[in-house]
Amino acid sequence: MVYPKKVRRVEDDWVDDDIYSDDFRELLIEDDAISAEEEAFMRGWEEAK
Repeated sequence: MVYPKKVRRVEDDWVDDDIYSDDFRELLIEDDAISAEEEAFMRGWEEAK
């Protein structure tokens, strides 16, 4: 499974820290799935690149 990367906002630009978010990882392991909201967020993030 691919985990979303931790993203932080810097001066209106999204910067990819290239660090895996522990919170996301724990959530995904517990649920073993990405929620619709997170999926929409990640899809939007990919399209915004």
